[in-house]
Amino acid sequence: MMSDPIIQTFNLTKLFDQKTLAVNKLSITVKPGIYGFLGPNGAGKTTTIKMLIGSLFPTEGRIEIFGKDALGKDIADIHKRIGYVPENPTYFMDMTGEELLEYVGSVFKIPQQKLISRISNLLRLVDLQDAKSRKIAKYSAGMKQRIGIAQALINDPDLLILDEITSNLDPLGRSKMVNLLKGLKNEGKTIFISTHILPEIEKMEADSIGIINQGQLILEGSIKELNEKLGTKIIKISPKHDLLREKLKHYALNIGETADELIIESDNPDQVWKIVNRISMENDIIINKFISSGLEIEQLFMKAFDITKKDIGVENK
Repeated sequence: MMSDPIIQTFNLTKLFDQKTLAVNKLSITVKPGIYGFLGPNGAGKTTTIKMLIGSLFPTEGRIEIFGKDALGKDIADIHKRIGYVPENPTYFMDMTGEELLEYVGSVFKIPQQKLISRISNLLRLVDLQDAKSRKIAKYSAGMKQRIGIAQALINDPDLLILDEITSNLDPLGRSKMVNLLKGLKNEGKTIFISTHILPEIEKMEADSIGIINQGQLILEGSIKELNEKLGTKIIKISPKHDLLREKLKHYALNIGETADELIIESDNPDQVWKIVNRISMENDIIINKFISSGLEIEQLFMKAFDITKKDIGVENK
């Protein structure tokens, strides 16, 4: 079924040197679409990915990919259906982009005629047709990331695992990568992407996210599910009136502003509206805007860490 999990981990744990707990009982569920694996640097994202692709073995726990034990008898078949790009990919720098794809294709034993067609299509997909004969050593950071995507797609995988794919790119390079990944999703590929650059995940229109810190899962689900779970709304009010700000600060979790509007974070938008309505009528203030919406990814991320801090505070008392 299309809704069946592509990746599942069960209490996945990785301990280094018997003292460094990099991943701590991590249980995530990745369904078809784009899954944003979010967390600050050092949160355990890369260690998790290395366990997913089999370059590190878990200390404890289990991984299932395509419904099969990722470290069991089906490991070779699973790997044939996965494409992977690390954060800092290394290549044979004396190769051209085309030669790299020919080499990777030969590893997968793709028939020559099929491989020629596949390479041509992939170079077009990642916008490297004009650079196919250029040595990779002379590629820009963005070009190296795009040839990385091309080599990861050479076997036409069902699952792409990408580690900080946009972290070394300039804004134009990031925009191209976002559009590329959205296109691959539309082709039916599942994309598991780790990052600490949250706006890119927003632009990719991720179907779900998992937020981790210190190797532990904090929150997981679709944006809609997480908003329902947290129950917090962002309310934008215009005009930015001092009286409204003063009255609403007692009902806001956070309150900020732009040049022409108040931005309220609240878990009770109905109460906020009642106050705005009353104040506006009593003081002849015309309300031009009152918009209530769910949290965006960056706001969800910060909210998750606020919850974690509070939980730790309670435990320490």
